[in-house]
Amino acid sequence: MPAQPGLMLARAYILPQTYTRAFSPEEALREGTLFPELVRPYEKKKHQGGWA
Repeated sequence: MPAQPGLMLARAYILPQTYTRAFSPEEALREGTLFPELVRPYEKKKHQGGWA
């Protein structure tokens, strides 16, 4: 595919973060991150075909 001059492919957006504490190794494995500020749990929503 030919390059498109002047076309931006992607842009990263990173929120400023303040380090406050870290999870224990066990908590970090369970949560998927070492930093509590990064935990964003998914909410289960009922869809037409069942739970997502």
